[in-house]
Amino acid sequence: MPGLRTIRTRFLGCCLLWAWSNVAGMAPAVAADTDRPLEWLNPPALKPGDTIAFAAPAGPAVLAPLREYAKTLEQAGYKVIIPEGIEERKHGYLGGTDDQRAEELNRFIRDPKVRAIFPVRGGYGLTRIIDRIDYPALRKDPKIIIGYSDLTALHLAVAREAKLVTFHSPMPMAGLAPDDKGEYRFAGRSFRQLIFADQYQPGQNGFVVAVPEGRKPETLVGGKASGRLLGGNLTLICSTLGTPYAIQPKGAILLIEDVNEAPYRVDRSLSQLRLAGVLDQVAGVVIGSFTSKEPADREETDRVLREYFAKAKVPVILNFPIGHTPHNATVPHGGLVELDADATVLKLLENPVRLD
Repeated sequence: MPGLRTIRTRFLGCCLLWAWSNVAGMAPAVAADTDRPLEWLNPPALKPGDTIAFAAPAGPAVLAPLREYAKTLEQAGYKVIIPEGIEERKHGYLGGTDDQRAEELNRFIRDPKVRAIFPVRGGYGLTRIIDRIDYPALRKDPKIIIGYSDLTALHLAVAREAKLVTFHSPMPMAGLAPDDKGEYRFAGRSFRQLIFADQYQPGQNGFVVAVPEGRKPETLVGGKASGRLLGGNLTLICSTLGTPYAIQPKGAILLIEDVNEAPYRVDRSLSQLRLAGVLDQVAGVVIGSFTSKEPADREETDRVLREYFAKAKVPVILNFPIGHTPHNATVPHGGLVELDADATVLKLLENPVRLD
């Protein structure tokens, strides 16, 4: 029989293996009352008469653009909740204290009348409260959640804890203009195409994600792959590694984008993904917008991205219109997609919303 030291060593080894599987994002979410992994859920599409709640779970809100966009939604037949005092609710660079922001999100998650939650902007703060969200309530009553940038943390957490498809998209203070004019015209149309029921044809099941005219992405590595689309802002993907809310990369189509990050920071983040084993597990990569104020930084960041992905063993496309850009396509986080890198096409293999 093994000695006490051998037993202790084996026990510690098992504990370390279990911990690493969670850090690397390989442990599947499971229901509380069963050992079976949760199945992915799609939220119901928005229909006239539905209630949409604005929330500020990240940076502070500004009331004027919220009212302007809310008016557009109301004219289309939707009810909009703008929380009282949302503009005054500030806590440094945050849209309120942790208690206020978590309570607001949970209140709307638990309200059966609310069919969609529109965070009004990104910024900072989601990683401070994602361990306080009522994920069981969200899974019990699935609803649409949108956003990008700092909202990546919430998308990743919802994917891990509730297995609910959410939407990497513009927001009321970041790209959702009150009309279809100007530079945000494409973003608004892409947004509506995915989450509003009247945009779907009878019998439709999936479609190609549209890109603006004259802005075709670039093939970096050819090929075709399918999987769940996961990721978003590169900094937030890395910020959640080693937590229960980390990306589960195995077989996924990885989406990355970022803004105003120095090339060496992008390099460091990609190194972290590589060293954590994320890049070895994904089935494909969609590289979105990496915007910077300095042309030299944009060129250097482009070089860094090519160094990391040009020799990848999976399909990779570059410069997909998504992220911190007026041409910000809406895509389903957690949705089943097919990446055809040769044709630079991202196709939804199913409707990201329920139409029943």
